Amino acid sequence: MRCANLWRGPLSPVSKLRDFVDLQMARRLEAAETMSDEQVAALRRYFPDAISEVIGGGTAVFASTGYPANHIVGMGLYGPVSENDIDCVEHFYRSRCVPCEIVVSLLSERGYRVTEFNSVLIRRLEDCEPFERADGLSIERVTRANESAWNETILRGFAEYGPLPTDLFLPFATLAESLNFLARLDGVPAGGGMGQIMRDVGIAALFGTATIPEHCGRGVQTALIQRRLWEALQAGCEYAVVSTLPGSGSQRNMERRGFRVAYTKVVMVRTWPELEKQERDDGHREHS
Repeated sequence: MRCANLWRGPLSPVSKLRDFVDLQMARRLEAAETMSDEQVAALRRYFPDAISEVIGGGTAVFASTGYPANHIVGMGLYGPVSENDIDCVEHFYRSRCVPCEIVVSLLSERGYRVTEFNSVLIRRLEDCEPFERADGLSIERVTRANESAWNETILRGFAEYGPLPTDLFLPFATLAESLNFLARLDGVPAGGGMGQIMRDVGIAALFGTATIPEHCGRGVQTALIQRRLWEALQAGCEYAVVSTLPGSGSQRNMERRGFRVAYTKVVMVRTWPELEKQERDDGHREHS
């Protein structure tokens, strides 16, 4: 998430949050980060090679080379992970010529390196407030009519992170139970947010939120957060969950909205000699 706004109102009250997150709760939260069969099918409309496989209790997803969510989530949450499980995950990604990225720890002996930490934040939804519009700001649900503008807006908001697939968000634009919204300032697209209602676990996941830099500071982020929390409450969700970089502006912004850290996850990646050679060769060609 980008472009945190200063919050001048009172902090949202936090009540009845668990003192700790046990295994059962962690399973509920990680379910919100795991791609469903429906989401993978939607992904395949834009990325024909998209595929998923359950390995070691986690769901491995591949969409295309360079896709930012080629990773496995949830390994070890439903039982021990064996060496054979790790072999299967590595084959899943190596056979598709991409690094193996696992959102789990204790893999250094196999040549993995830590690439990222994620703070998983949660909040109860019983006390969230209705969405309040700011001057000139409107929030609209994503439909076929505005999905292209929504996709382009989020891509522009994430431009600082480098090139991304041009159709990155479109597969999920109008999925059932989505919490996808486009924000406009004076009629002009200014920001966008994504989310998903997971009714079977009573969780709403928020993600993919960005504001175009020139529209920062006008309440776009706050409005997108409030609208999705309110919609999740109306859908009967008990908790909302979001992942951020630890200590980031995004984490502080979510904490102002009443979120609290549940736990921290480690993202570990192992690459392959053939990929390293290819990257070196590509680098030489670019400089020749």
